[in-house]
Amino acid sequence: MKFTLPIFAAIIALACGCTTINSTTAFNGVKVDGSRTPVETVEVENSGWFLFTCIPIASGNPSRPNAFSCKWFSNTVKLKNNINVLHERMKERGVEEVSNLTSHCDDEKYLVFLLARRSYHTSAVLLAPEPKTSSKNVK
Repeated sequence: MKFTLPIFAAIIALACGCTTINSTTAFNGVKVDGSRTPVETVEVENSGWFLFTCIPIASGNPSRPNAFSCKWFSNTVKLKNNINVLHERMKERGVEEVSNLTSHCDDEKYLVFLLARRSYHTSAVLLAPEPKTSSKNVK
């Protein structure tokens, strides 16, 4: 009975999915598309655990990224959720355009096909708004 609680706690910790946002602003003066200045490079990851690779056990909570929060028995590991998290980050930074938007999904299987961990990754470079040019009337 002594080992039941630690084993149960370890199973719960492993079963939790998570949604995270990683970012950097270190660009070393590089500009995108000739004149566009990057604001931030963002990588969104949403992961979840599945039984028999299809029955969701726990997935990340896209409405609370970088928090210890998960959605039990629901599948939130979808491109749509990653794009929504990225869009919220764009609103926070006051950005309307991105460059180099990419997404991919990773599947890791454990105990043959009994458990699977699926992760969806989406990354993009957030671009500063284009400088507004003043138009003067030529007479």
